[in-house]
Amino acid sequence: MKTLRIIVSLCASALIFACSSSGPVVVNEDLYADFDLSSYQTFDFHDIDAENRGKEEFQANMDYLQEAIVKKLTERGLTQSSSNPDLTINLGLTVEEKVQTRETNLATDPFMYTGQRNYTWQVQDVPVGTYEEGTLVMHLIDPDQKEAVWIGTIARALPNKVKNTPATIDNAVDLLFKQLDK
Repeated sequence: MKTLRIIVSLCASALIFACSSSGPVVVNEDLYADFDLSSYQTFDFHDIDAENRGKEEFQANMDYLQEAIVKKLTERGLTQSSSNPDLTINLGLTVEEKVQTRETNLATDPFMYTGQRNYTWQVQDVPVGTYEEGTLVMHLIDPDQKEAVWIGTIARALPNKVKNTPATIDNAVDLLFKQLDK
């Protein structure tokens, strides 16, 4: 019994380590392996061109997102400049409504009576709620080359309460910059 607990603990630790090492940020590391942020001195943002801005707090959230990115870049020695920046930042943001599901199991979902003493049970996904998931794509673009020199993508469940949005934005930007600093 003690051996079984040790094996289960080791498997759980390996699973946690495997999940944490891959991380929630997606970057094509082969394509951007030679990117060096320190070779840039100034930056600025592309204008936001959004057809459907959705919720009324969209602009406030985008402003906060840009402020969080400005903070991270200035910590790394870059300066924001709207006149001929070395690096431009294009932000893409999508929000999707998702359905949260759970898988049926015998403990919580009984057999279904189908008539004539026949019962059936099968594994299936059962919807339990909905949530919104936001995906942020950050393109760092070299204006001289006219191409992206680094692209990072992160997806996160969005908070239900507007007051929790800044913390979610800060977390997403922190994770993006951890990947950028590699």
